[in-house]
Amino acid sequence: EIPELKNLLRDSAVDKDPKTKRALMERVVGYMTLGIDMSPLFSEMIMATATKDLVQKKMCYLYLSNYASLQPEMALLVINTLQKDARDEDPMVRGLALRCLCSLHVENVLEYLVQPVMTGLHDVSAYVRKTAVICVIRLRELSEDIVAERSLVHELFHLLNDRDPQVVANAVHAILELQGDAALKMLACKSVVIRLLKRLRDFNEWSQCLILKVVAEFKPESDEEKFEVMNFLDERLRHCNSAVVVATVKVFLNLSANQPEIQRHVVERTKAPLVAQMTGAKSEVAYVLLRHIHVLVQQAPGVYDDEYLAFFVRYSDAPYVQNLKIKILCLLTNASNFMKIVEEITSLVSPHEVPLSQAAIQALGEIGVRRARAAPLVADKLSALLRRTWANHEQVHKECISVAVDLLRAFPPLSAILLPILTERFSTVEPNTPAQVSLVWVLGQFSSDIPEAPYLLESMIEEWEDTPSAALRSELLSATVKVFFQRPPEVQAMLGKVLKAGLGDATNVDVHDRALFYYRLLSTDPAKAQQVVTSGAPESTQFVDEGSEELQERLIEAFGTVSVVYGIPEQRWMSASALASRHLVADPAVAARSITELEGPPPSTLAPPPSLPAASVGIYTQDNHAVTNGAHDTSHGTGHGGGGGQR
Repeated sequence: EIPELKNLLRDSAVDKDPKTKRALMERVVGYMTLGIDMSPLFSEMIMATATKDLVQKKMCYLYLSNYASLQPEMALLVINTLQKDARDEDPMVRGLALRCLCSLHVENVLEYLVQPVMTGLHDVSAYVRKTAVICVIRLRELSEDIVAERSLVHELFHLLNDRDPQVVANAVHAILELQGDAALKMLACKSVVIRLLKRLRDFNEWSQCLILKVVAEFKPESDEEKFEVMNFLDERLRHCNSAVVVATVKVFLNLSANQPEIQRHVVERTKAPLVAQMTGAKSEVAYVLLRHIHVLVQQAPGVYDDEYLAFFVRYSDAPYVQNLKIKILCLLTNASNFMKIVEEITSLVSPHEVPLSQAAIQALGEIGVRRARAAPLVADKLSALLRRTWANHEQVHKECISVAVDLLRAFPPLSAILLPILTERFSTVEPNTPAQVSLVWVLGQFSSDIPEAPYLLESMIEEWEDTPSAALRSELLSATVKVFFQRPPEVQAMLGKVLKAGLGDATNVDVHDRALFYYRLLSTDPAKAQQVVTSGAPESTQFVDEGSEELQERLIEAFGTVSVVYGIPEQRWMSASALASRHLVADPAVAARSITELEGPPPSTLAPPPSLPAASVGIYTQDNHAVTNGAHDTSHGTGHGGGGGQR
C-alpha cells in the first residue's frame, strides 16, 4: 500500500488533477489517523506542500506536524516553504503555515520561528493574529529567555485592545500561561475588566469562561461597583452553556465572599439556573453541576430545600448521578418535606440494583439520625425492608441491619420498633460480617429487652476459634460484660470463658488488650466496672462531614474547577510541580509594571467606558440585597457566543 501511495504522489499526472491528488492525500491522512505508520511518505508529502489548493495544504501540514519528530532532518527542508507560505497573500494560508511551523517538534526550529510569530502578531488578518498569539506559548516552551528578550508579553497586552474578540481571548489565555497567577491579578484591574465585560457577548462560550475567570479576581472599590458588575452579569445566568453559568456563579461568590447575607442571596438567585441546567444535561455534565450544587447546598443550608423534587432519582440516570442525588436529598431534608423524601428513597431499594439500594439505605439512616422527627418513619421503613424477602436480599438486609443499629445508637427509644425484627435476623445474618457485629452490639445494649440474649451470645462464644473477625471478637467481649451486669446468673460462666479466650488470643493485640482491661477492671472493683461499662456513650450532634469548615471554604474558593468535582482541595490531587508552575513568570519585568504602562494609550475608538452600561432592571442594589424580578427565570439565551438579551 505504501509503495503504491509513494508512486502516486510522485506521478506528475496526479499533480495535474486536483481532485485525484486531494483524494490521494485524504487516503494518506486517513491511514495516519488509524494509527498506520505513514512516515515513509515524508519526502513526498514535503513536495506536496507546494500547492495552491488550500485543502491539500491543510492535510500536508497535518501530516508534517504529526511526523516531523520522527524525521527531524528532513523536516528542516520544509521550513523554507512554511516561511514563504507565512508571507502569502491569503490570510488562511498564512495562519495555517504559522500554526504548522510552531507544531514542528524538531531541534533548532526556534531561529526560524521567532520572526514569523512577531510578524503574525501585527498581521492585518484576525485569523493570523489569534494563531500567532497561541504560537507565543510555543516559543516559551522552546526557550525560557525568548519571551523576555522580544517583549512578547508586552505585545500580548497590546492585543487586549484588538477589535477581534477571539484575538483578545487568545491574548488573555497566553498571558495567563506565560505569567501565571501574577498575570491574573494584573488583568483583574478595573480598566481591563470593564473593557472585557463590555465586549463579553461578542466572545464564544469558552472565551466567556476565560474572561469570567479574570473577572472573578476583580476587587471592587465599593459596594456600588460590586452590584453594578453583578447586575451586568445577571443575564449570563440564563446562558445555554452550563460552563458559562458556573463561571458566572463563581464571579458572584467571589464578589460576595466577605458578606454572608449577600452570598446567601446569591446562592438563592443562582439556584434556578443551575437546577435547570442540571435537569436537562447529559450524565457527565449533570454530575459536574451536581457536585457544584452540593457545595452550594452546604454553603447556604435551606436555600435549595424547596427544589428537592428536581433531585429525585430517575432510573435513566447514570449510577454516579444517582448516588450524588441521594446525597443531596439527605441535605435537603427538613420538617416539611422529610416524608416525601423518605418515601422516594425507600422506593429505590430493590434486589436488582444492589449498589443503588445500599446507597439508599445509608441515606435513610443519615436522614433518621440528622432529623429526629424523621427517625420513627425511617425505623418503620427499615423494619419493613428487613421483613421483605426476595432474591439476593442478603446484601440489602445486611445494610439495613447496620443502618438500623446506627439509628438505635442515636435514638434508643426506637428499640420498640427495631428490636423484634433485628432479633429475628440474628439467625439468618451472614457470619463474620459488619452486620453481625452490629447485632452483637444490640444484644449487649438491649439484653434486658431480649430474653434469649445470653443464649445467642453463648452459641457464638462456643465458636470463638472459628471467628476470624477481630471486630466481632471485640464486640463479643463488650456485649458479654454488658449482659453480665444485667443478668449475672445466666452469664457468669460464659464471661469467664470469653475472657479466657480473649486473654489467650495472640492473633490480634486489640482483642487481647480489651480482654485484659475487662479482667483487671472486674477484679479490682465490680461496682466501678458496672458504672464504666453501662454508662453509655455521650450523645453527639456533630457529624464527621460537618466538621471541616476549612474544606468547605477551599471548595468555595475553587468553585468552577476540578477540585469541586473531586471534592478535595487542589493541593491534595495536583503535583507539587504543577502547583509551582503557577508562580513561574516568563517576563519578570512585565510583572513589575502596571497595566497602564503595558497597554499604552488605547485607540480612541476602543477607549474603555467609565462604567458598565446600566442594567435595565437592577437585581442587586446597595439598599436591598434580596432577589427580585425573575429570580426563577431560567430561559436560555441563543445566538453567537452568548445568551438572550440583557434585561
